Amino acid sequence: MPPARPNSQSLNLSRLRHSFLTLVNYPEVSRLLEDITTCSLSREETRFSGWQEPPSKGGVELFPFLTVHTRRHQLELSGTLFPNQEEPETGVLYHLIKIRLGDETHYFNLSNSQSTFLLSPFHCRFISIIFGITWFYTLAFETAAMQQDFFALAPYSLEEQVIARYLQSLVWIPCATVQLDTQDNPYIGTRLYTSADLKRCEIPGSSKEEGMIRGWRLFKRLLNFSIEGEPIFTGFAFLPSHKSLTHHQKRWSDLLLYHEADQVPLNEGIEAIKQLLLNADGRSTFLSVYQDRIIGVLQLTKGTQQQLTTVRSWRESLLLATISRRGRFNFWLALKGRQNARIPLSLLEYRQGHIQIPLFQDVFWQELERQLRQSCPDCNYPEVLQQLKLLIRGMRANARGGIFLLGLNAARLQEPYIPIENEVRLAQPTPLQHRWSAIILGLAKSDGAIIFNERLEVTHFRVRLKATGLQLPPLRGDELGSGTRHQATREFSAFCPEVLGLCISMDGPVSLYRTGKLISRLY
Repeated sequence: MPPARPNSQSLNLSRLRHSFLTLVNYPEVSRLLEDITTCSLSREETRFSGWQEPPSKGGVELFPFLTVHTRRHQLELSGTLFPNQEEPETGVLYHLIKIRLGDETHYFNLSNSQSTFLLSPFHCRFISIIFGITWFYTLAFETAAMQQDFFALAPYSLEEQVIARYLQSLVWIPCATVQLDTQDNPYIGTRLYTSADLKRCEIPGSSKEEGMIRGWRLFKRLLNFSIEGEPIFTGFAFLPSHKSLTHHQKRWSDLLLYHEADQVPLNEGIEAIKQLLLNADGRSTFLSVYQDRIIGVLQLTKGTQQQLTTVRSWRESLLLATISRRGRFNFWLALKGRQNARIPLSLLEYRQGHIQIPLFQDVFWQELERQLRQSCPDCNYPEVLQQLKLLIRGMRANARGGIFLLGLNAARLQEPYIPIENEVRLAQPTPLQHRWSAIILGLAKSDGAIIFNERLEVTHFRVRLKATGLQLPPLRGDELGSGTRHQATREFSAFCPEVLGLCISMDGPVSLYRTGKLISRLY
């Protein structure tokens, strides 16, 4: 028989508040928040003089589904996230969290040194789930009010539960609309849900979440797994379990099924699916997962939806997981573009032990254009920006990596202490135009950096960047783990603060540096 539900008289609200605030400061909570936002969480005991709380309409309600369940126990609980607030004196962005526990109100601050870091609706959803599950833990431990529900959560870590719930919520209650512009760049539109939608969410611990957790555990093991000494490159396609297998066979004409007797449950481990991993490359072919079993192979050469503007379009999209290289896998959707058959939209990424929700491309491209207009004000926009985008995409497709130094004028290059050497000069500056795009891409494949002048014309290539001797602040947050190419770009941008540094990693991310700081990153 389940334990009796406590009433308001039997609850120690002071102890509940203390337990919740203690759990919020738990290292695992801080790690997850810092991973996905690059921000540190701090408690705000008192706000500064003259401070006014942001208007409620600008906030995002936290854990509303748990608010409903909590009211059954006559507890007063509410939370609001105010993302992307600006400090009036410094202009630095911060993200305010307001938690109301009974008759007390507590404030938390998410902030970091990157003044341009924005929280998307997807970041906000993840944060909401972290705080919601933390409150769920508090009730389970302190009141036994949800003890029966808590049994389903007991075997799993906070990370596993938050990730599984986040991915499930994107299918059933999407955060926002996602559309493609005329150049096939994804951008976030309007919010797609209401508070009433979130309140209909089931409490944590569903069978769907357990299946996602098993997949998450399996993928983390696959990161250090090899077959005959070769690293794994494979992928998985999650067929929604609320639809019949017959439906999926009709929906996906390129679905090849194994015999029913040879379909393998995910929880049987790596050895049981070792040979099946070779059936999929994670690019166009994927192992099909249905009701926690690998049932066959699916070929996917084009995206499933052109725009994600309704709940129905989100639910009809296919969630994919790709094991791309050692230390990295991601969950993504494939959209159909106007110019490209398949546009990857990454929802969650695990890289080198850290979890990321990649910023969508519109944030990066907007910041790149803003910075370029400062460094190269006389360029022919938007043509030159479009050609730069195509060049960056070509570099990412080649998986070679490279460095672009943008806005370095002739006067700077003639200075005796400019930290470059071994450069190859072009006889005439070459503009970023379609006729030269293939040649410039070929120059970029050489070891070293490419220099663009203040008119975004290529003047040098194969440039070796020397050490400047500058003492820069230690790396933190999103910059941890950056290689020598990133360090060289960062240091040069500090030496020449008017220059914009673009570093394209071999793994795919593109980092934007100015004055020695990471301004934005495209994953």
